[in-house]
Amino acid sequence: MAEKKENVSKFEMLKLLEKCRKERDDAVHRESIMREKLRQYESRMRSTELLKQKFKTMTSENKELRKHVKTLRQEIGLEASPKFNGKTTKDIISDMHEKERQCSFLVEKTGRLSLTIDDLTAELANAVTSKTLLEYQVQSLQQNLKDMTNNQRRLLKLWEDKRSQREQLTLPAIGLPQRPGEKSVSHKGVQTEMSIDSAQKLPHNAFQTKSSPSPRSRHHKTRSSIDKQGGLTTLGNGHQLRNDNHHTLGNGLQLGNGNHQREKEDLFHYETNEHIL
Repeated sequence: MAEKKENVSKFEMLKLLEKCRKERDDAVHRESIMREKLRQYESRMRSTELLKQKFKTMTSENKELRKHVKTLRQEIGLEASPKFNGKTTKDIISDMHEKERQCSFLVEKTGRLSLTIDDLTAELANAVTSKTLLEYQVQSLQQNLKDMTNNQRRLLKLWEDKRSQREQLTLPAIGLPQRPGEKSVSHKGVQTEMSIDSAQKLPHNAFQTKSSPSPRSRHHKTRSSIDKQGGLTTLGNGHQLRNDNHHTLGNGLQLGNGNHQREKEDLFHYETNEHIL
């Protein structure tokens, strides 16, 4: 019995020992947890103290800044301005940021406009250069036109002079027969040998052919044929031709119609050529 009691007491002692160990381990674990929590709490307390101190510092600084801002607002006249009346510093700062954004946008727009102005300036310079070249070309064309007009006028004048000379040579004016011993007066429109170009000069045998009779015999034949017809026509060199019907040409020359028109023309060309030679 005594041994049995000793065994029971040992078993209970072991159980109690095990229970005590377990409680000890639990207590150690709770202690570690509590220590960790205490450490965290202490750190939080320290941070809280720091924040409190910082808050106090910021509060004092804020008071100083408010006093300074109020003084500045009074100095720059914001308190008296109806535009800023009632606005807080935060609102004013927001307005300033908005103005800053607007200024940045305007600066960018100004840069783009500057580039556009540079492009337009380059185009304007090119346009001025083109205008100068066009003005020079217009002046050159005007000068050419003026020269061409002057040349045309000179050519027209020369053509008129040549035509008048040709008409005067072709249809000479009717004049009185030359008296004996009187010098023959040369017509002003008659071209001399010096005034005729070498390319326009006629050869000496231009009015001579091998088969045709001489101008003198042709003149006499034409004169006799016209006299036989009984017509009368007055020329500038004193010759007279007659016909029933007359047509008056320029410079007083009269030619008849009839069948002898061709003979009268031949006589006229002969006398004109003789006058030129």
